[in-house]
Order: sequence, then C-alpha cells, then structure tokens
Amino acid sequence: MSIHYPRLTQKSRRLLDQITLNHGPREKLGHFFLAADKAARDRGISLEFSVDFELLREVNRMNLKHWYGLPPTFDCHYSGIDASKGFWLIGRNSDGEIISTQAAHMFDLSDSNLGEAIESLKLFYADPTKMRHDGESCTISAPSAARINGRVVYSGCTWIHPDYRRRHMAVILPRISRALAYTKWDADYTISFVSTKLVEVGVAAAYGYRRVEPAMDWYNSPVGPHYQGTLVWMPQAEMLADMARFEALLEEAEEKQRRKPDTSEQRPIAN
Repeated sequence: MSIHYPRLTQKSRRLLDQITLNHGPREKLGHFFLAADKAARDRGISLEFSVDFELLREVNRMNLKHWYGLPPTFDCHYSGIDASKGFWLIGRNSDGEIISTQAAHMFDLSDSNLGEAIESLKLFYADPTKMRHDGESCTISAPSAARINGRVVYSGCTWIHPDYRRRHMAVILPRISRALAYTKWDADYTISFVSTKLVEVGVAAAYGYRRVEPAMDWYNSPVGPHYQGTLVWMPQAEMLADMARFEALLEEAEEKQRRKPDTSEQRPIAN
C-alpha cells in the first residue's frame, strides 16, 4: 500500500449512519443503500461520506503513481466545491487506509446547459477567466450536451487502489454517488466523462451509463495537453431504474468476471 499518513488512517464512520433521505422513494433508496454498503463491506471496504475536499486533494497527491491529477471540478482550490454543492465517498480497508474515492459536484444549470458550462469552463473553475491555464479550451460535440440542464450532478473522481481492483467497486461506487446526489439535491441529470479508450474496454458500462456520446476535446488543462473524452449521462428516471437493478447488475458483473478476465476497473483519466 502507498497510503501511510496519520490523517488518512482512522476508524471509519459507517456510511449508512450519515445518509439522510431528503428526496425520492424512501423504501427503494433505503434498500439500495443497505445492499450497496453491504456489497462494499463484503469486499473488505468500508465506505463513509465526506465534504473534506482538502483531504481529497491529499489523497490524490499521495497516489499519483497510480492515479491522474485531480480534475479541477473536484478540486476546491479551483472549483470552489464545498458541502453545499458537493461530497465524496471515502473507501477504507481494514487498517483504516483510504483505498478508493468517488465524488459528486452539483451544478444549477437552470438558466444554462451542460454544453455552455463545458465550453465556458464553468464546469471546471469557479472563475475561468482567472483560473484557466494559458491556452486552455474545451469543446464538446455530443448532441445532448445542449439539452441537459436544471440540477446537473457531475459524478466522477473515481479511483480505486490497484490492490483493490477487480472487486467490482466500479459497479458500486458510481451508483451510490448518483443515489446520494439524487436524494440530497433532487438531481435531474447525472453526467460524467470517460476517456474514449476506457469506454472501449467497458468502463462506462460498468458505471451504469447507457447514454454514451463522443466527443469532448479539452486542451492545455490540469489533466493534460489534450484530453479526449466521452460524455456519459442519465436522467433521473433512468438513474432510479438502474439503482433498482443494482443487485442483479452486480451479480452479472461477477459472473462475467468468472467467465472472462475483467478490465472494467482500470482507472479513469479524468472523470
């Protein structure tokens, strides 16, 4: 393991004790959270809810050997993400070490749309004029980007320590993130970005996204000189239907792994 730091190693608080159901079908959400929390624990990982984004920055910095730099959307020094519009999931092993992350950032695009937020760089920076890198630009040709608006949650920053991959946490973490964002903010849409190469090996499918639209081209960003991404997204009703199938989907993923080596938990480049 590469995480050995006092602040990063502590007894986990149980995720179920931190969840408040504000929106949505309480019985269905309750069943899902119980099942998803158990699925993680069965795999040796205890989950908890956090709004400490300085800690997220530390975890990223200490794991750059097998994780890309933190996307600015989830970096509080760039985007201003805080408890009012974001959270992240901490996954700890039995020693209390942080071995996985998953974050969510809510944007109110009632008077705008996702395409506008991306190309203006407002999806990444609190003040793009001051914070953007020299020559930084982003374009998106995905047709749905201009139609996605309202309460939009960007779910991403998915990282799993190499020692804990192939345990289907890529099936578990994004779904918990989407359900939490929904019950917290009554999200209309959940979106993310997955690199084109990782879409091809099944990452978007593992996360549960069926709406997959290239292309996004991001130049001279903190992520790298040229990031080519694919927009993946789902509306609220689809998110709830996917959540209801969680246990069956997890079983399918396990059966697939038994039949064939699974590559679906390779690290995302910038989501």
